[in-house]
Amino acid sequence: MLYGTAAVLFGYSRGVEWLEYPLPAAAIIAAAFLLYGWSILSTFRARQVDHLYVSLWYIVASVIWFPILYVVANLPVYSGVVHAAVNWWFGHNALAVWFTPIGLALAYYFIPKVIGRPIYSYYLSLLGFWAFALFYNWNGIHHLIGGPVPTWLQTISIIASVLMVIPVLAVAVNHHLTTVGHFSRLRTSPTLRFTVFGAMCYTAVSFQGSAESLRSMQEVVHFTHYTIGHAHLGVYAFLSMILFGAMYYITPRVTRWNWPRPGAIRLHFWLCAGGIVLYVAVLTVGGWLQGRGMNNPALPFVDVVAATRPWLVLRTVGGILMGLGHVVFALLFVEMIWRAGPRRQEEPWGAAA
Repeated sequence: MLYGTAAVLFGYSRGVEWLEYPLPAAAIIAAAFLLYGWSILSTFRARQVDHLYVSLWYIVASVIWFPILYVVANLPVYSGVVHAAVNWWFGHNALAVWFTPIGLALAYYFIPKVIGRPIYSYYLSLLGFWAFALFYNWNGIHHLIGGPVPTWLQTISIIASVLMVIPVLAVAVNHHLTTVGHFSRLRTSPTLRFTVFGAMCYTAVSFQGSAESLRSMQEVVHFTHYTIGHAHLGVYAFLSMILFGAMYYITPRVTRWNWPRPGAIRLHFWLCAGGIVLYVAVLTVGGWLQGRGMNNPALPFVDVVAATRPWLVLRTVGGILMGLGHVVFALLFVEMIWRAGPRRQEEPWGAAA
């Protein structure tokens, strides 16, 4: 990562979105991922139980899928249209087979764990996993609608994107019915608060992605800030917020020390949640208006740029709120590591997670 980042900063980027690192850096990262996957799969083979919980399905699948994806995408054998197709196959599947399985595995674990009840339906989780594995990997090519890519390839990607509503609904219903009757825990458990927020954003970003894959939608939002908001709704609002929830659960158990300031935890949540909601909302509305403006031949492009500026100012406000939330979390984390701040003795360590 250090070598690849330095190379890009000094101008040695490959110029391919999501695959900017030069090949030597990519080869080192690929080797690291293969070792990582081998380690986890070796541990998995040595398990002492036969039944596997749904979180393990997603984790094991991701450590098999992603190294293959990364190695294939970095092979120096593509050019032209084929390279563009492989690029977006990788770009979308980095979310599909790496970020998303990690987030769903955490949500499936922490929601029942914190509430203290089993997941609502084992069969719904089966449906969600296998439909996810079947449809998600075909997504991505819809980002090339209008480009010199075979129409049948674009159409397959659109169909698979729309069919993603099946696993998304299965996951959403399972999580919701597991939480029903225990929503009051959102006020007391930071882990549950962050995780449920992230899980809800997964549903939202998936439905938005299915709609965005349609040709009529792409005619408006392609090359606009709408797609930037969509990306942040997935990577930040879904995955990052669930990872924050995981940290609030894991850290007290590692340090054997409770989070010292519940008020600061709430402040962290509302700064990040409010910031990302504002960020996505203004880019969604502003991006849609930007696309409508660019499709209007009577409207000069410079006028479209000027009309977009207020929305970008609001986006900056959202980014600042998220940044402040990160500062609050960093200060809390340092206090936890050093066992500083007021000690909460009214409960055992980690109980409030």
